[in-house]
Amino acid sequence: MARRELTIKIPDDVFDEIERYRKSANKPNTEAAVAELIKYALSLPPYFREFNWEKAEAEADKEIAAGKTRSFDSIEDFLSDLKK
Repeated sequence: MARRELTIKIPDDVFDEIERYRKSANKPNTEAAVAELIKYALSLPPYFREFNWEKAEAEADKEIAAGKTRSFDSIEDFLSDLKK
């Protein structure tokens, strides 16, 4: 298999997350972990690749801060509410 070399600069916090992933996935080195993460990201459906997660999280934070949440006593209650 042909291989190409790529040099990237990433923030320390992202590198730390890659290293955590490498260890948890038992990857032999950082390069293997990065290659797997990139391959996974490229296989995501377009909806997930293009979804604005930061915007959605900000909207969710506003809803939570405004008290627009619900609690359920059981999974059955939760599922029943979803079916309404």
